[in-house]
Amino acid sequence: MTETTTDAAPAPVTEVDEKLNDYLDNHRPTARPVKENNDPPEQLHQLDFLLGTMVTHFDTGVRMEAVTRPIMGGHYYQMDLKASYPDGSPKLEGKWIIGWSAPNAQFESYYVDSMGTMGVSYSEGWQDGHLEFVGDHVIGEVGVRTRSKDAYTVIDATHFRLDAFVEVEGEWKLYDIQDCHVTPPAE
Repeated sequence: MTETTTDAAPAPVTEVDEKLNDYLDNHRPTARPVKENNDPPEQLHQLDFLLGTMVTHFDTGVRMEAVTRPIMGGHYYQMDLKASYPDGSPKLEGKWIIGWSAPNAQFESYYVDSMGTMGVSYSEGWQDGHLEFVGDHVIGEVGVRTRSKDAYTVIDATHFRLDAFVEVEGEWKLYDIQDCHVTPPAE
């Protein structure tokens, strides 16, 4: 059991505290907050290469199809994916939602699938021709939590490569490589 004491010095007030106090003091939490700019973040367009229908064939014979589209007025991108075994039987269904966090100046993404894989990853955006999302995930097929890294390289307007890694004993180990072809959405 922990004890609380009133002798402790109060925590310093931060800019975040001030914003939250202003919101709570001057705007009822159940009222619609007024936001001066509710446009989708421009940074999200760095991920436009994902938009459309993507088909990937793995060397194991697994086929994955994913559709990526803007959601919530363009504030997020959502990828809905389905994978099937070579005989056509279902392997998994998943969702990946990506948004831009203005306070953290980075992409934040959330992934879940029907095999129990789930996690959160982050990216600061394109650097030296690569886009990397790094985060903590549960790998459902193995039943373990690990760090993961997805490294994207655009080859042309409708083709990119994804190298997926997991961290084992403090080192990045290649998990798989995806050669991805995208049919952009109809305008």
